[in-house]
Amino acid sequence: MLRADRVLRSMLLVAVSFSVMTGQEKPEPPTLQSQLNADIDDGNLDHFRPIEAAFILSGVSNRDSLAHYVAWFEGIVDQIRAYNFDTFDKAALAQKIFAILHSNILGEYALESTTLLDIVNRKEYNCVSSTILYNLVCQAMGIETKAFETPTHVYTIFIDFDEKFIVENTSPMGFNILKNLNAYSHFLHQYYPQDQRLSIGLDRLYAYENRNGRPINNSELLGLLAYNQAYFEAKQQDFERAYDFVLTAQRFNADSRSNINFEQNLYFRWGKKCYDEKRYFDAFTVFADGFYRYPDNGGLEQNTRLSFLNCLQYFWYKKDWPASKQLLDETFELLPLDDKGRDQTRVYLQRWLEHFRYQKDEHNLQMALEYIKTLEKR
Repeated sequence: MLRADRVLRSMLLVAVSFSVMTGQEKPEPPTLQSQLNADIDDGNLDHFRPIEAAFILSGVSNRDSLAHYVAWFEGIVDQIRAYNFDTFDKAALAQKIFAILHSNILGEYALESTTLLDIVNRKEYNCVSSTILYNLVCQAMGIETKAFETPTHVYTIFIDFDEKFIVENTSPMGFNILKNLNAYSHFLHQYYPQDQRLSIGLDRLYAYENRNGRPINNSELLGLLAYNQAYFEAKQQDFERAYDFVLTAQRFNADSRSNINFEQNLYFRWGKKCYDEKRYFDAFTVFADGFYRYPDNGGLEQNTRLSFLNCLQYFWYKKDWPASKQLLDETFELLPLDDKGRDQTRVYLQRWLEHFRYQKDEHNLQMALEYIKTLEKR
């Protein structure tokens, strides 16, 4: 999945290059977001601290602002250290940190307050922003944390305690919620539509969450910030920015359980918009990216095929053989072509053969012949 994701991103860069190939514009200096994307590309943060990544994913875009917000975080940690709590009793320390955040820092719960900037500037939080802040403060105090991501929610779990602790960060009463599973199941009701609550069972929501969720590390947890940003951009019909946020989120959290339906819907909506605007290569990139991630989704498969054929036609019209080769390589690796797809692909490859014969371009002529041979074997 990750390998394919990188391949599709390289294709996106090629698409961008078409629009600037004839210009002599100087490349823009790398942004904090692009530097962060490069840092997390191997699945680990090597150059940015997790708290820096959290603020960048929250929307901080320059170094001065980043330093300001990191200082805010470090002020919280310094405040907790000043109390000289017993650091050997980690469960008690974790509870004290939880109480301090809820009494002095977090403010009020608000469903859409998903970033750390919402906490700093508006004193509002939701499950993602509060869990990130709590986990990172605990980490700074020497307590190892993870999170548990479910189809609708995320909360903190501890990995070095003698007993299992779960912290529900959206409630001041949420520390060690396992002490009362019945109460916690009722707490989860707010995250499910009524018909889904009834189909699962009001007293079985916690078990349902655990069956359909998974533990994630704090880097994967940060990816939920980008997913939530994508959700809000899609809500504003800005599918391009939403798609960019999803690609960022996938770098951090490649197997998110809480965003499957949203992702698939976004692939369709953004891909269709590109297709309707006759941006066939962009449409192919989006649909193919979606089909890489969800190979059982027949709609994404069909749309990938359709946009592939439109790209073949467009690249032939532009006489862009390098782009055609890359498109063929990706498609041959990605999906089987139906009879119509093979026939139309063969037509365009035959046109390229005639073109290269006329140009006396023996090298590319042989390459086109190899593509035809590959096509016949499929």
